[in-house]
Amino acid sequence: MEPDLAGTDEEPAARNLAVGEVARRATIIKCMGRTYTATARDGTIHLHDRTDITRPRALGTARSAYGCWEIHDPRGNRLTRTDDLLDALALLRQHHWPPLDQTSRLPVRAPVDRTAH
Repeated sequence: MEPDLAGTDEEPAARNLAVGEVARRATIIKCMGRTYTATARDGTIHLHDRTDITRPRALGTARSAYGCWEIHDPRGNRLTRTDDLLDALALLRQHHWPPLDQTSRLPVRAPVDRTAH
């Protein structure tokens, strides 16, 4: 039996939502200021970024395979396998939006000698 925490400052321990727990009705996930939905249809989990409700973005899908879930981008390319829904969303988010710090990808240029005329 779980302890009753009503009226206390303690919160129950958080748990990770497994991909397989997603139902036909949209599951809403809020993480790091963004809103995602996961919906099950025909054995496939469809993952969307709904942060901008005027332009929802399909992130990819998850399909059951070999006891876990294969995560695919919108083009159908398999990216990884996981059972954790947040891991799947984080990977798909990274796949669509690379890090903001792109300085490491800029070409290296030789310094300019401004003293020579």
